[in-house]
Amino acid sequence: MQNAFQIGDLVTFLDEVGEGCVIAVDGNQVQVQVGDFSRWHDLEELIPRDRGMDHLLSNGPVKQKDLEIQAINEPALPSMQAAKLGAREVDLHLHELPPLHIGATDHEKLLHQLHYARTAITQARSSGERKLVLIHGKGTGRLRHELEQMLRKDQGLRYYDASYQLFGQGALEVEILRR
Repeated sequence: MQNAFQIGDLVTFLDEVGEGCVIAVDGNQVQVQVGDFSRWHDLEELIPRDRGMDHLLSNGPVKQKDLEIQAINEPALPSMQAAKLGAREVDLHLHELPPLHIGATDHEKLLHQLHYARTAITQARSSGERKLVLIHGKGTGRLRHELEQMLRKDQGLRYYDASYQLFGQGALEVEILRR
């Protein structure tokens, strides 16, 4: 396979979620930077991204069959919704939150998620809610650890694993205690 990657190219991964930027090429190996981390990949593991096409897809009109639909610039629906247990769900996955600037570091992304969780707790308190579910996902456990640290410091909260049937191991249920 001919090497079609150059330094600066955007790529996505064939068998992984995410994308990164090519920072080095050596034969059939390509070094890709994702956030603050870089890793070598085989050529066959990567899919090139076309910057021009990304721009067209995100900013141009969308054609569906013969119907032209103009993209609407409205904010995304909030990721806070009523949970099946009667508590509000707050999905902290990055794709569910308001977007960060391009090139945000992993640390900035984590801070963004924690800020959103704090905001949701404050809103729940002010609206008199008693419970909410923070969906952090399984991942590496870093977000969960940081959420637990944050929740532990607040004497007005109690937290525990949310329903395994509904959320698996990827959520914490937060109970807001009366003061």
